Formats: sequence, C-alpha cells, structure tokens
Amino acid sequence: MLPSPTRRREADLATPLHLLLGPETHGVNRYAGEVGGAAGAHVVRDVDHLYAGGSVHLHVTDRLLDRDPAAAAAAVESLARRVRLTVTLHDVPQPTDGPVFEARAAAYGRMVRATHAWATNSWHEHALVGRWCAADARGTVIPLPVFDTAGLESGANRVATAPVVGVFGFVYPGKGHRQVVRAAAALRRGGTAVRVRVLGDAAPGHVDEVVELLRTSRARGVPVEVTGRVPEDEVSRALRRVAVPVAAHRNVSASGSVNSWIAAGRRPLVRDGEYAREMAALRPGTITLFDDATLVPRLEAALLRPETTWIPPGTDLGPRLEDTVAAYRTWWASVGG
Repeated sequence: MLPSPTRRREADLATPLHLLLGPETHGVNRYAGEVGGAAGAHVVRDVDHLYAGGSVHLHVTDRLLDRDPAAAAAAVESLARRVRLTVTLHDVPQPTDGPVFEARAAAYGRMVRATHAWATNSWHEHALVGRWCAADARGTVIPLPVFDTAGLESGANRVATAPVVGVFGFVYPGKGHRQVVRAAAALRRGGTAVRVRVLGDAAPGHVDEVVELLRTSRARGVPVEVTGRVPEDEVSRALRRVAVPVAAHRNVSASGSVNSWIAAGRRPLVRDGEYAREMAALRPGTITLFDDATLVPRLEAALLRPETTWIPPGTDLGPRLEDTVAAYRTWWASVGG
C-alpha cells in the first residue's frame, strides 16, 4: 500500500515516486526499477497511484509509450500537468534514426519543455538534446552504472572458449551484427574458424532482421547462432563464454549492453564514437575502440591474445549503482522547491 499523500509529499523532497510505463521486460523499465528500488522510492506502474502535485520521476523513451513519437510526447505532457515531473531521457534522437528522426526530435523537445527537470545518461546524449531537440534546455548527466560484479576479480570467472565472437542485446538495424559477420568472414578466409553468437532476440518488429542476418551469414560461410533472450540469471555466464565480445552498433546514445559486458568482467570491442570515447574516459581500461577499418585486425588480435578481452583485476568500474543513486538524490534535492 502506498503511503498517505501527506507522507508522500514529505518523502518526495528526497526521493520522488518512480513511475514505470510500458512492458516490464523493456530495458529502460528494468533499469528504472533497479534505480528506484535502490533509492528507496515507491515504484508504481499505474498512473492511478499518482496524486495531483506529487513528485514523480519517469525514465522515458518515446517507443516505450507509443509507436507515434507525437503521441508519446502528449502522454508526457499530460502527466506533467498532473504532477511535478522529472525525467531521464533514453534513446535520445539523432539523425541516424532515419525517417523518424525529425518526429522523434520534436517529441523529445516537447517532453523536455513540459517537465520540471531532465537528465540524460551521458554528455553525448545531453549534447544531442541541445543540438536537435531543445536548443536552450539545460539538464544534468547521470551515467549508467555497472551493476552487480560479485566475484569479478576471481580468475575462476575466466573460461576456455572456442573462437566465438559474441554480440549481446536485441537484434535491430544498425546494431552492427552484419558488420561483425563480414569481419568474421574475412577472418575465416584467412584461416581462422571463427563463429558468431548473437546473445539475444529480435527487437519488437524486427524479426525480419534476424532472418536476413542468418541468410547473409550462410552466404558468407559464417556459422551464426541466435540464442534468443538470455534469462537474467544466466547473462553473466553467457557473456563469459565467448572469445571476443563486440558492441558494434552505429546509432548509440547510451549502452546498457556495454555495461553488461563490463559487469561480467569482459573488455569488449566497441565502435568508436563520441559516446564510446566518453565511456573509455569514464572507465579507463574497460573497452577497446575500433572503427570500420580496424575491426578485423582488432578481432584477430583479441583471438591471439584472449587476456586482452578481460578486465584486469583492480580496475575501477565506477560509477556503481550506489553512486548513481547518490547522484540522483543530489539532483532531486537541487531541483526541489
């Protein structure tokens, strides 16, 4: 049962109620629930639990609310008229979104202007908001944490593997699976019997992407395994059982999959870009950058020196969840009143 409105108003000053909308399995909602729970917030999934004027925090991506970006923005505007709303923006629009970019940028601009205060998970995303969505808006940045890394320092976490290249997360256009397959084909032509393991399933509406990936990989002579969704309690083990972890997505603003590799003790190859460089500076020694010209030699080098795909013991993996919660508390206090 939720506390009375009076007690909730007092608690709101420290930790707003956390509202989760859309599918429980969506990555943004899973993250929102983790942060809200760690912050001691009341986490609800129904707007009927809100009261007028109360403080509410929402982790939002337009696709979580509606397939139409304008409708998603309208939902946030409606909510902001009822409560004192702060938001964390995910999947911030950028031109590589394609035909939906302008509609998404307009929607995020509306959401930013409607809310009391807003945050992003990286300075890269913050800059995208200012450049494409709301030129004069000023938000804060609270990076995604690396979650549970229990036992990470133990050498027992390292497992012997076949030459398997792993890509983790949903399959959708631009995630980089096709480039990884092309790179694997080049290595196979050079005599390395490399395979590709896709640790995930098709993103909603993109089953055809998996079909096409399997078709083109067969044509290139590259064995590709698509595991489907990996259960939460098996993710770390699955990420430790590939030879080389790769995050090759082109259209990235903030990446939970990269952090999942890091939490499992892996040092993934990550496509170079503003966000990747920001994360390399935030957590030195946890990722290896590549570009279109260097993926094949980076893969080859990693297969020859597998120790380079593991994070050395003692590496600082902060911020952790407790650091993220502390940053949110400081921010909520600063925008209070």
